[in-house]
Amino acid sequence: MKIREIVQSDREAYKNLRSALDTESTMWGAEPGERENLGDYAGCQFDAVLDSTINTIFVAEYNKELLGFLSLETSEWKSLLCTAELMVGVLSSHQRKGVSSKLFEFSELWASNRGIHRIELLVLAKNVSAIGLYQKLGYIQEGIRKESSRMGNHFLDEIYMAKLLG
Repeated sequence: MKIREIVQSDREAYKNLRSALDTESTMWGAEPGERENLGDYAGCQFDAVLDSTINTIFVAEYNKELLGFLSLETSEWKSLLCTAELMVGVLSSHQRKGVSSKLFEFSELWASNRGIHRIELLVLAKNVSAIGLYQKLGYIQEGIRKESSRMGNHFLDEIYMAKLLG
């Protein structure tokens, strides 16, 4: 398995990965097919990241197939350049095999080298396995967004977590 920064030629594979993740899990907030109904929204997000020097996406690749991703996005505001928002996803067939941990390792090194001091993320409160992984990697719960997401007829809480880089 190889971890690397995403490149322009990954655009279609990345869109397919995100679509597959939407289908595999409701933990994303996007329902299956919803991303496709937004036209090229995911592609535009991809292009914006590639055009930026303060944002990135790392991908896990095996045999030229994308298994997962981790994105870091930083605000353009000078006061917030020290903080990055993280999103991560790994195909279910490759979970619990160290893929996420490797993505976090690469992303934290990238962030540290760019003067980023804090990485933060949101996770659905019912996603116990992800919360356990984040805690194992040093992320600390900072707060709860009560009933901020809806799945079907249920409102769900999201947990704010963050890690300060040394």
